[in-house]
Amino acid sequence: MSATLQDGVPLDNTFGAMMIGVIVSAVLHGVCLLQAFYYFQRYKKDHFLMRTLVGVLVVFEATHLSFISHTVYHYQITHFNDQAELKRIIWSVVMEALFTGLNGAFVQTFYTYRVWKLSERNWFLTGLILLLIVCNAGCGTAWVIISMQLDTYERLLKITPLTITINALSTTIDILIASSLVYLLHSARTGFKRSDTMINKLIVFVVNTGVLTTLCAIASLICLVASSRTLIYASFYFCIGRFYVNSFLATLNARTSITDKIDNVDHMLVSLPRSALSSTHKSQPNISIRIDTTHEARHDSNLRKQNTPTTADKEISISESGKGSDDELTKVPY
Repeated sequence: MSATLQDGVPLDNTFGAMMIGVIVSAVLHGVCLLQAFYYFQRYKKDHFLMRTLVGVLVVFEATHLSFISHTVYHYQITHFNDQAELKRIIWSVVMEALFTGLNGAFVQTFYTYRVWKLSERNWFLTGLILLLIVCNAGCGTAWVIISMQLDTYERLLKITPLTITINALSTTIDILIASSLVYLLHSARTGFKRSDTMINKLIVFVVNTGVLTTLCAIASLICLVASSRTLIYASFYFCIGRFYVNSFLATLNARTSITDKIDNVDHMLVSLPRSALSSTHKSQPNISIRIDTTHEARHDSNLRKQNTPTTADKEISISESGKGSDDELTKVPY
């Protein structure tokens, strides 16, 4: 039984677990601020909306940290050893769930946009993910509204199924997004060593940026189901929003390093409008040719005599863009 429900029970698995969540959240928030500072210094030419989103997420994170800090201070300092007050719900512990949900929804929507681009505008897949995000946001909003009308943790147990639903939806969305990105990247393999190596690195990056958030959500769900009368799940739930924002910022900040690795492979992009090759002025689909070369083969004298190219790997792909456009070959939107 929990100290929030019974007198004289140790606080280790209730407000003790909550305090651990606050401490870990504070550390993760420091990492978030460092990443945000790096982003604003490094990517000054990013779109205004993207920079605004980063600013909003950081402000929401700070607000969330202030709310959970107020919660711990209220129970463990202001009303220390007050058994009656330990059973009551403070407003800040309810409102923090709102900012966790908002940050999660924003970041998951961003990842859904990446799925939409990589899947070549697959409306069914992205629509399904967006539907789950909207459902999760609706359940989270309902949880906040209902919880604000409750005065004790005992009464909060009555909406435990709704709490479990929110955690389950969040976990499902994270797994669906990660698996979709991995599958789409894996499907983009070309069979050429350098291209496949880069795709493998992108797959590992996707998994690494999402694994902590997913594991934290799963741990929170397990604790909530296995021990719903304690607050052990709060030590994980308080950190979920931090992991969302940190993974989002890590994705933005890693763009330069990923681009540098791609540029290390010598390649040439040639985009030739068909109209330039024809005497007619009618709009025709463009032809884009991509040639990737790596200078790894040894210069053999016999090959030189035969004027054979000294490239070990060569990839040529011809694609047609939309009618009447002069767009260059589209790169992977990463």
